Amino acid sequence: MKQPENQLVEHFFRHESANLVAVLTRAFGIRRIDLVEDMVQVAMLEAMHAWKQSGVPEKPAAWIHRVAKNRILDALRREKIHEKAIALSGQSIEGEESVVDQWLEEEQLPDSLLRMIFVCCHPSLERKTQIALTLKTLCGFGISEIARGLMLPEETVKKRIQRAKNSLATANVSLELPDPSQLTQRLDVVHDVLYLMFNEGYSTSHGTEPIRADICEEAARLCHLLCESTCSLPATRALLALMLFHAARFDARTDEHGAIVLLEDQNRTQWDRCLIVSAQSWLAQSKSDQPTTFHLEAAIAMQHCVSPSLAETDWQTIVLLYSRLLQLRESPVYTLNRAIALGQAGETGEALSQLQSLQSCEEMQNYFLLDCAFSHIYELEGNTQAAIDACLIALSKAVVPHEKELLERKLRKLTDQGR
Repeated sequence: MKQPENQLVEHFFRHESANLVAVLTRAFGIRRIDLVEDMVQVAMLEAMHAWKQSGVPEKPAAWIHRVAKNRILDALRREKIHEKAIALSGQSIEGEESVVDQWLEEEQLPDSLLRMIFVCCHPSLERKTQIALTLKTLCGFGISEIARGLMLPEETVKKRIQRAKNSLATANVSLELPDPSQLTQRLDVVHDVLYLMFNEGYSTSHGTEPIRADICEEAARLCHLLCESTCSLPATRALLALMLFHAARFDARTDEHGAIVLLEDQNRTQWDRCLIVSAQSWLAQSKSDQPTTFHLEAAIAMQHCVSPSLAETDWQTIVLLYSRLLQLRESPVYTLNRAIALGQAGETGEALSQLQSLQSCEEMQNYFLLDCAFSHIYELEGNTQAAIDACLIALSKAVVPHEKELLERKLRKLTDQGR
């Protein structure tokens, strides 16, 4: 089990590294982003060591801010470029440090963070590269997590990120907020980044924890930051609503042993009604004549959150919402989820037909949730053996321990039903 100090360092790495990278890159330029990230990492490691020896300081965030700032200043002096940077900026070293300290103040942090988000999503970069760079630079994601989220090989992700940094450095991109005429286009990418980030936390691709609440909280925090800024659009508020609907079910999604609990088995009294109300409020504020995928996904999540039970869920409405989603964006995952909703609505034949149409989709070849969906629909039909067979195929494709454990429990349940 992790020591409290290690948990705190990890928490601050997720929640404070973004602030540090944003402020220090704003101060010293995009050309120094690799150095900035290295020094932030050094500060985190120093915190881990120092806090083990002498305990956690009264203001841990300020402690890490100070160490990271001092480390990058020391590194720049050693590289003999600091004086040149000072000369170009027209400031004294005391003036430069004062600016950094000012930007690290709590009320100043959102501005630097927003600027850094939009730099990582610069239009000169390819879309998936923008997403990968933001996840790595501002969110502390590892290469394997990003690779899974973007369905790309790890080496490809690594090269994309480095090329992106080089491109931004060569262009000497400044940390400025986008022009109003570019805002919608730039926000689309930022929304996708936060959406992927939340999903990674909701079903993590590494370790044994099925939910990484800290990652989800960070995604929601960044989304809330956007919602409270002048950059906010209806889609931003719909995305925050979607995150909060999902977050409301956190406590019920795992049992006392940390194992995943399926929607059908969740204790709905454990759902956070305050978060659900907050999500409904944000969704109401997101009203638009042109609803986005986030609006429709949030509407689906709301249907689940307001239903007293699985049987009493308005599955027909959910089917219709997935149909509208597919009109906006063709997605095998939307098709899969629509098929499950069809099965729950009693249309198991049509559901199986929809799932079978996905078997030829390359993206679904190793997607174990497709086999899980087959198993579920067969179970609804009463075909236990077919459900078992599909579950076994899913088990052979599952990678993460908590996924395997969930499938093994499902398999035992199906086997008992077949006896």
